[in-house]
Amino acid sequence: MVPYPGFSHVNQLFILARLIASHNIPVHLICLAEFNQDLNPRLKSSKYIHFNDILLTQAEGEITEEYDRVVSITELLEKHNEPIRKTCLQLSINAKKLVIIYDSVMKNYMGDVHSIPNVETCIFHSGSAISKYYLLQQSVHDLDVVVDVGHEFPAMDSCYPPLMEVFVRDLHEWDLNSGEFMISSREIEGKYLDLLANVKNTKPLWALGPLHMLLQSHDHDSSSYSSPRDKPPRHESLEFLDNQHVNSVIYVSFGTTPKLSQEQVNELAIALEKSNQRFIWVIGKGDHNTTTNNNNTKNNKKGVEKFEKKFGKIELPQGFEERVKGRGMVVRNWVPQLEILGHPSTGGFLSHCGWNSCMESISLGVPIIAWPNEWDQPYNALLVTNVLKIGISVFSWTHKDELVTSKSIEKSVKILMDTTEGEEMRKRAVELSNKIKSSVSPGGVTAKEVESFISYITK
Repeated sequence: MVPYPGFSHVNQLFILARLIASHNIPVHLICLAEFNQDLNPRLKSSKYIHFNDILLTQAEGEITEEYDRVVSITELLEKHNEPIRKTCLQLSINAKKLVIIYDSVMKNYMGDVHSIPNVETCIFHSGSAISKYYLLQQSVHDLDVVVDVGHEFPAMDSCYPPLMEVFVRDLHEWDLNSGEFMISSREIEGKYLDLLANVKNTKPLWALGPLHMLLQSHDHDSSSYSSPRDKPPRHESLEFLDNQHVNSVIYVSFGTTPKLSQEQVNELAIALEKSNQRFIWVIGKGDHNTTTNNNNTKNNKKGVEKFEKKFGKIELPQGFEERVKGRGMVVRNWVPQLEILGHPSTGGFLSHCGWNSCMESISLGVPIIAWPNEWDQPYNALLVTNVLKIGISVFSWTHKDELVTSKSIEKSVKILMDTTEGEEMRKRAVELSNKIKSSVSPGGVTAKEVESFISYITK
């Protein structure tokens, strides 16, 4: 497996690695050493997962901090070429068959691995089917697909950096892979997955998600500990939720790369305070360096310091935390998002609509207030609000560069958490969650899709 060196991408393939390894198939994760060093402790035991480090100098590795500098990222990825090629070649020597699963972003950095005789490759798409479909519509102008006119979709250049159209077209024309897959579910995106499959009907397209539910059904070691002392202490956010009523708390998080200005943070704080709703607000969620030990003070401090160095220190209005004490909770480090979303007291999610967050929230039956920032997030927001109808938007994408006022945020929070309209969204979200749970159960459509995928890579 060759992930793109960003936490959300690496984490998806790491969970998939565990799913594949649960079928007694050896898996090698080829990734930057700093990511592998974090992932390794998260494995309680697995003789089938191996970590192959890509080693860079400290100066080279620091480029990974500059997510907004496309040129720097390109320079970093080019340094992956030789380590990836060398590792794959070594692995192929002792393997009857080597299947290389690589992130679509890594396509141009795989060297000549496709020419190795006993190698097959699969492309992994980290985003949603709806975003991929709309990007194809805007990039491949002779594409013979049905145009969905149910709602307007954002222009590519308003969401993505320059040259995205070239990348999408190039990926569409790439024909050296044996198949493609997405972390999605046909219960969520069946319509768009079918459209994508029709575009490239000569290669299989699998929908393997939600990964956390699939892993639970296959990996019997995923929730076990050798002794009670090995089990990490419960996060403080869960203790807070334990003391709240069912569906009474809104969870607020913008992922590991938030884009809110200080002025916007102030507006959000005012809205949460005036809404009179209970909330957990994650500021500086942290990244891969803080996921392995959620209550380690030294580790959390390190994560907060790294976050502030990267994005700047976020200041809350004076006295805010004291005024909302008991009703609201502010967290400045990593949180167990799946456990928060799965807690009975959580009734809504104010989210940037990153695809991982959407999949987790939808699969656990939690409706969403959509606040997208970039990349595929505006398309994911449309899926949640206009297609699935399990959420509302806090603003229109055409006004994305304007300040979102505290009044509009407060209004959205109250609609979702304290109106009949919000309750209807919550009911639809729970119904969809139940369908997803059935799909990953033995005999379900997603479970069969996993069987098909495993059968294909082992044939």
